[in-house]
Amino acid sequence: MEGKGKTVEQLFHMGFYAEYPDEKIEYYSAVLEFESKDTLIWNEEAIALVWTNTGIAYCDLGIYDKAIHSFEKGLELDTDNPDIWYNKGIAHSYVGEHEESIRSYSKALDIDPKYDNAWINKGIIFDMLGRYEDAIECYENVHTSMELNSKYTIKWNKKGVAYYHMQKYEEAITCFAKVLNADPDYKDAKINMAAAMAKLKRDEA
Repeated sequence: MEGKGKTVEQLFHMGFYAEYPDEKIEYYSAVLEFESKDTLIWNEEAIALVWTNTGIAYCDLGIYDKAIHSFEKGLELDTDNPDIWYNKGIAHSYVGEHEESIRSYSKALDIDPKYDNAWINKGIIFDMLGRYEDAIECYENVHTSMELNSKYTIKWNKKGVAYYHMQKYEEAITCFAKVLNADPDYKDAKINMAAAMAKLKRDEA
């Protein structure tokens, strides 16, 4: 690490723009260990950000236990930060801790009910658990109606998948049609539409 003799602000800047996650962790660790930080700049929220960025870097390396620990350290300092709860939810999902993941996404949404990515990810976890109605409810809470918004297509595709799993093929087809109207080249929606139409045709035969 080329951080010797640098100020804490320079170390943070170097960590933020470092190319590789392990480099980011090294610089952020140096920030956290720096003894004489200006408390007007490096308040609890700022230190929580360093822990959060450290956790994201550990996620990128696939070291999820250390990522979760980092997010928990951040939350000790900034418990009402929805971004930290959201990233903690992601880390838990990678190791199959689905209930903890749901709890983290729920905390993020308690703080910011318009956190679309948290609604989407929470819905995905519910879908994985076979809780399809809960998944649909999450997707319905995504705050976008603009067809050019990528969240619009994600929302309707995921909602269609949940209906498909519930064997509600007409509803699923309606959802996939919304995706393809907005983005005719959306590969997953094409595949999902074909599968839903085949199921519906079989049921009607």
